[in-house]
Amino acid sequence: MSLVNVFATSRRVVVLTDTSLYDRTGRILGFEQKTFGISSWTGALTFRGNAWGICAGLELAERYGSFDEFMARSPSEFERDHKAALAGGLLSGQTLIEIHVAGWSEREDRARAFVLRSPGAPGDEAPPYTWVEIEGAWHDDFDLMALSRLHRQGAEPDVDWTPETFKAITHGISLAEEQRRKGAAAWTEFAGMHVIGGELWLTVVDRDGARLGAIHEWPDVAGEPIQPAPFDESRWPGAVPCGIPWSYEKFIAAVKAGAINVETFEVDHRKLALLERAHAPVSSMSRQQRRAAQAQAKKAHAHAR
Repeated sequence: MSLVNVFATSRRVVVLTDTSLYDRTGRILGFEQKTFGISSWTGALTFRGNAWGICAGLELAERYGSFDEFMARSPSEFERDHKAALAGGLLSGQTLIEIHVAGWSEREDRARAFVLRSPGAPGDEAPPYTWVEIEGAWHDDFDLMALSRLHRQGAEPDVDWTPETFKAITHGISLAEEQRRKGAAAWTEFAGMHVIGGELWLTVVDRDGARLGAIHEWPDVAGEPIQPAPFDESRWPGAVPCGIPWSYEKFIAAVKAGAINVETFEVDHRKLALLERAHAPVSSMSRQQRRAAQAQAKKAHAHAR
């Protein structure tokens, strides 16, 4: 699936997208812009899934004279046209669509962002062909190791930035690099493949209009699979995600020992107590540290019952 990251506030909407096009094997077919400004009102559209979605979306968008009118009247037209295209066999391969729109609402006097999905597309429980508002940050989830890498770069969501303070160069490129390494979600036909590449495009929509442009380029080559560069451990300082009051070394040791589940962040208190004992000799502990270790050991014993 294509990269679509959205950061929405009442003042502006920021969207990040990639440009890679690829076949079923994950090899790059070429590179194309995936976000487009609207000439008849202040806003922009992007998409994931079948490219039919963006073609139909742009055609619909230009029929209306305002963002608010497009939002009110387009859902039924998306549903009608998409179902007709499916029935007529006009869509091949991936037939799901996911359309994102960012625009300036004259009625609300603020920036707004929405997503619309066809049936079967993963997401929230909203009915298909319905605009669902995006408030705050909208992007793929990261596991704890990815959050740790992002925090080391000063780009961890909700810790190093908020939608109000988000900066595309400072935070957005690091986010996109981490998503590029992650690979496609398991529910897609590209599961495990790397599908984010080409260029990273920035779109900003606010009261002054919609502005689009490339801010980063990856060394991808048409005809070849995407090969993300590994995270450069030597370039960034050690840091622990989520504000954990541990050293980076202790956190990694706990992960390697199986004391912390990196997916759920649940703690195995028995393994953690064993790790504490192995790395903290009693002779070097203060009275307060010994009491803390004893309390941890009791907790581990209680959980082991």
